[in-house]
Amino acid sequence: MMMSRSNTAQEEHKTGGWTTDNKSKIGEEDTDTDIDDEMKKWLSTVYERGSKKPMAEPLIASWGLPISDADVERLRVGFKSTSMDDKWDMLIEDPDENGNMSLHIVRNWLQEECYILHVVPKPSNNDGACAKIQGITWEGNKAGLQCDAERAKKEAIILTRGHLHCEFETLPRYPSSVFWDRNAYKKLDGE
Repeated sequence: MMMSRSNTAQEEHKTGGWTTDNKSKIGEEDTDTDIDDEMKKWLSTVYERGSKKPMAEPLIASWGLPISDADVERLRVGFKSTSMDDKWDMLIEDPDENGNMSLHIVRNWLQEECYILHVVPKPSNNDGACAKIQGITWEGNKAGLQCDAERAKKEAIILTRGHLHCEFETLPRYPSSVFWDRNAYKKLDGE
């Protein structure tokens, strides 16, 4: 039996006994364009407010960690996982009018924010100062457990070094055993 070209293309796209084609009409829109836009959005490292589960109990601490221009650029690029094995997304929020930006560190499969690094840019007066991580926000209730600011900072640094290859030259190298050490967490009352 000879098949027309369109039937052949449909046969190649069979899924579970159902024949699909590459265009479905929803109004007048082209689904291929919608799919392309959805893929771009899914792969984007741009943080969209309201797109992730907010922290249940956000805790905030100042930091003042000086960071190099190279690390600022690495933070700006962010990271979007393409595999469940990656576990983490590093999404960058658009800078505000002063150039301040935030890097949201998100558990990808839960879509929960765990850490937010608040970055202020290098002053424009060329006085030799550098950009800084001005502060950190972290989840204060991880399944009934809570860590202090120093632990949250170390965990965020381990993740950004591992995924974005940031150096953070002024900080020591932390061993992976530091990450989520249950002994560094206190049990919250009533949990």
